[in-house]
Amino acid sequence: MSVDIEPEWQPATKLNVIGGALDFTALDPLPENVTRDQIEEICYTIRELYGDYVDEIVAETTLSQREAQTWVLRTLAHDGTEPLSYEAIGLYIWAIGRATDGDPLSRTIVTDYYDRAETKIERAEATVKRTGPPPYPDDVYDDPAMLWVDTPVAERLQRHRRPNETFSDCLSRLLDEAVSAVPLAAFVEAYRTERDADYVAVDTVYPDWDAELRVVVGVPANGTKPDAVTDAAALRVDGQSYDFTVSEASDPVHADSHLVVYAETDDISVAIADGTDRLETALAGVERSLPDLVSHLRSVGATGLAIGTEPAGAGAHLFPVFETEPNDEPLAALERLPLDERTLDVGRVSPVTVAAYREHSETTKLLWARNDGPFEPKALPDDGADRRELIPDNVLRTST
Repeated sequence: MSVDIEPEWQPATKLNVIGGALDFTALDPLPENVTRDQIEEICYTIRELYGDYVDEIVAETTLSQREAQTWVLRTLAHDGTEPLSYEAIGLYIWAIGRATDGDPLSRTIVTDYYDRAETKIERAEATVKRTGPPPYPDDVYDDPAMLWVDTPVAERLQRHRRPNETFSDCLSRLLDEAVSAVPLAAFVEAYRTERDADYVAVDTVYPDWDAELRVVVGVPANGTKPDAVTDAAALRVDGQSYDFTVSEASDPVHADSHLVVYAETDDISVAIADGTDRLETALAGVERSLPDLVSHLRSVGATGLAIGTEPAGAGAHLFPVFETEPNDEPLAALERLPLDERTLDVGRVSPVTVAAYREHSETTKLLWARNDGPFEPKALPDDGADRRELIPDNVLRTST
């Protein structure tokens, strides 16, 4: 088998093409029109880009030479180049480290090097993230991520930190302050005083409605938006800044999907304080992890949580279970469940009583049950990957 290699291709592209044409069942696995000298030339060009960094990793970490080579070449491609395939990495290690004796390393061998490197790196990251544990459980990050900055930048951040403020909180605050945002109360007041608005609501009918708040405003006549709204790039709710759009109407129809922030019409009356609380609660509950979800359900008196074995729309069908009919919809705002590096949309929430749930038991799976309830107690696993395994396969396939 032969391959066509264009001279203008990047070295990584050339090596990937050659790697894809290897035939380990043949006496010589290399493509017919590719020489070992050509492969060496390509590999040493690649080594000019990555070799010194690989040597640093080997000298300063627990990764072996081949583990470091595999991990760097597979994951740290320069801009404008592509990562090497496992077959191409096998060619690289063969050409650089073995003077082209024997055959190139197989995909199986290279994959094993990569998996070992990945395991070591994950353990190292976990160690670094926990070298300075905070004193209180509430201060533990839900999903810590490593961030590298130059020392002068770190020093500037340190100078901007407030007392008892973490670097994460400091960065969030500085980013929010850099955005020209109008507070929700000021938004409503500006429309009330300048446009005689009698209705302000956020439409939640759209998927991921919290990514951009679509605000519906009832005003008696056409006019210009208040300056406070026109000049703002974001709407600030409970200290968080959100992208937003405004739709004005002289007689907006109150829909079930509207979270009313303020209203003083013939049909509905909502004080700003009450409406603001509702919106803040909804935004806080739009995305919940399974442990957070269970904690919330426990606080509102639920006795269990089940999930349908088939998707509802493009997401999960959740069944919060109660001893008696709940007064309110406990998960009305829930849109997403983060699950160990993926996110599961929530297509439907159906609160049910214990008696009603038994009718769904054949088509649902119980995720959690409290200790003093009518079901056999069932706790959520501590490990995120184990919690993800609780989700039925057909439902998990809808996650992103």
